[in-house]
Amino acid sequence: MQTGGFPARVGKVIFPGWKMSLGTIAAGMTVSLLLVGLFMPYWKIADQDLPLAYNGLLLNDGRPQEYFDHTGYLYILLLANWFRLLHWLGLLPVHALSELPPLTDVAAFDRAWQQLIEAGRVLSLILGVTFVWVYAALVRRLVGDWRLAVVAAIALAWSGGIALHIRIMRTELLSAGLVTSALLLVLVAAHAGTIRRCIYIGLAGLCAMLAIVTKVQALLPALAIPIIALAFGQRVTAEGAEAPDTARRWTVALVAAGLAVAVAYPAVGLLAEGLAGGSMYRPIGGGLSGVYQWLIALWVVGSMAAYAAAYRVSLPDTIAAAAALACGLGLGLLSLDILYHHLNVVAVANPVEHMFESAAVATPMLTHEPQMLTGALALSLVKGVGQALAMHSFVFSTSARPTLLLEWFAIVGAVVLWRRGERRLPLRVAVLIVTAWGLDTVFSLRSLQTPYFAYTDPLLILAAVLVLAHLPDLQARRWAQHAAIALLVVYVVWAHLEPVKAVLRHNTPQETCAWLPAFTTKMEFPFCRS
Repeated sequence: MQTGGFPARVGKVIFPGWKMSLGTIAAGMTVSLLLVGLFMPYWKIADQDLPLAYNGLLLNDGRPQEYFDHTGYLYILLLANWFRLLHWLGLLPVHALSELPPLTDVAAFDRAWQQLIEAGRVLSLILGVTFVWVYAALVRRLVGDWRLAVVAAIALAWSGGIALHIRIMRTELLSAGLVTSALLLVLVAAHAGTIRRCIYIGLAGLCAMLAIVTKVQALLPALAIPIIALAFGQRVTAEGAEAPDTARRWTVALVAAGLAVAVAYPAVGLLAEGLAGGSMYRPIGGGLSGVYQWLIALWVVGSMAAYAAAYRVSLPDTIAAAAALACGLGLGLLSLDILYHHLNVVAVANPVEHMFESAAVATPMLTHEPQMLTGALALSLVKGVGQALAMHSFVFSTSARPTLLLEWFAIVGAVVLWRRGERRLPLRVAVLIVTAWGLDTVFSLRSLQTPYFAYTDPLLILAAVLVLAHLPDLQARRWAQHAAIALLVVYVVWAHLEPVKAVLRHNTPQETCAWLPAFTTKMEFPFCRS
């Protein structure tokens, strides 16, 4: 999707170069964290800082994971190894539960936990910067203009979700980064040759499954990828791309299929083990428990067949792409064997039931429902539509989400392009925005918390960048350039409202004692001792 770029004058003044721009963004995120959030008291945002850090300490003591709400598995594994690395470098004195100072030495205990949480916040910064960089690189490959990719990176770095995520430990950051990468890899694959297309789609499958392993709610944006891919598809011509003959295409397809079969054997066994434990959850209703997983597989296969038919993809290329996807998904699922725990496998194999258990905690009307498919769930989703749309309007419900500015720009720009006679791009923008609305509706079952914006903000940013790419006349206007600078200032300030609010919040550590002991069963905090 090659597009026109920014005027040269603007590029020289605002953008110091591709690598320098990305480095400047990372430096800006680092300064932002240092000024606001890094040195907050370790108990300031206890959910999920303390439970996740506690589980990292458990793993480093050779004990099993205890936190499975999300499941959180991949993040906890990463956090434990991050603690271990810092301890090996001599930067973190305590990295395992058994190394914590005694409760009688409150000052030493608090100091150890402060260092652990600050280390976790640094890891969040690293994950946030990596997310932004990967997003920028894939957007650049998609739109063909590095300056637009830098704009996308700036917008993501100071979006509501990421601006908060780099200051706390939560599983959504890693999960959202992976599932967003999966989406962009699929979109980029449409413009690649046969072999590279298989690589991109295989990586997309791996990222999508790792995102779900980290937080099962990532299943929802992952299921939206086929819809977006259908809207963004195009026929790949031989010009400028690989053009292997039919024999070579079939060779690639057979090799990909062989790899998929090799990965599928252990992966299916792991999935079957998880399905067998699904009885621990409330049933879905309508006989869908244990069945909808096959419907998800059918959705993916059917979408790939629809894509092949719509864009005339050859049969061997379609088989190769499907096999590559299956291989990536299987490898992602097998990551559960890195540090095996039965409850992680059950949660990933039964994601809808697991999500419902989490939603029921935040939605009282769902708490006592015997199954999922009830009028209470339907009513909650209807209310969620209203909540999501009100938040996107900002007028009816304020939000710590500066990406709303980009959403409004994308909508207005899409209307302008439609009136100029363009049809395809406005439809693509509509698909991205409506997908974000739909995901926010479902996330409203968990009160549509700011961290969930990390899943949908990238969609709104991509919509705005695509519109901007198709309005080169706007890019060249001096008033538009000045407006963009003013918008950037408002955007960055807006992004800091929620973090500053968290820092200034007058809460006490004792407020966490109503729930924290249930998540830290093998230790106590001094402020929770009676």
